[in-house]
Amino acid sequence: MIRNISILFFALSLSVTGFAAQKSNETLQKLSKKYRSAKLVEMDVEKTVKLELQGRETKYDGKIYLANGKFRWENTTPEETLLVFDGTTIWSVQTPPKEFGGAPQVARGKVDKKTKSQILISSLLGGDLEKNFKVVKEEKGSDVVKIEVAPQGNELSVKSLNLVIDAKKNQMTELSYKDDLGNLTTMKFSKIQFLKKADSSKFKYQPPKGAQVTDL
Repeated sequence: MIRNISILFFALSLSVTGFAAQKSNETLQKLSKKYRSAKLVEMDVEKTVKLELQGRETKYDGKIYLANGKFRWENTTPEETLLVFDGTTIWSVQTPPKEFGGAPQVARGKVDKKTKSQILISSLLGGDLEKNFKVVKEEKGSDVVKIEVAPQGNELSVKSLNLVIDAKKNQMTELSYKDDLGNLTTMKFSKIQFLKKADSSKFKYQPPKGAQVTDL
């Protein structure tokens, strides 16, 4: 679960704290400014994962909250999971099916070289894009802009990421990428809201009593 949602976490944070895009890409600069100025960004996400070797496709539905480099993803189907990054610690929570019961499985980790790929979306939307990525291609339409970016180094498990941006609303509506195994992940964002009121409680997590906490 961590590997699949880490890319999203990395990409959505691209617009939160700003970045210097290679060749000062105007589209990404405008996107960054809008996400950065919001106290809280809320959106629905539909994630589809196509496994290359197994030929199997799985869809996930959930909701994302984003603010000042912090992140929360509540996944509802086909399983209940939670990913929270409070700015320092990454929390990954998996709730067992109701018919089985029991305490949730909780894992935590700090941002270091080992867990860097797990907050990939934070680096993309909230870091220095010029340092981490290069713009490979940009296709501008009247309503939609498509941008392909590639990692500068070899620390990440993706070759390239493709972003789809609503040119009129200045919002990222889709993100897709292939990992090093050829698996294709596509994330579509809808009901995107840029809220003026912050909610710090969204980015706090306390493991419930009885939960076993492991390290990432």
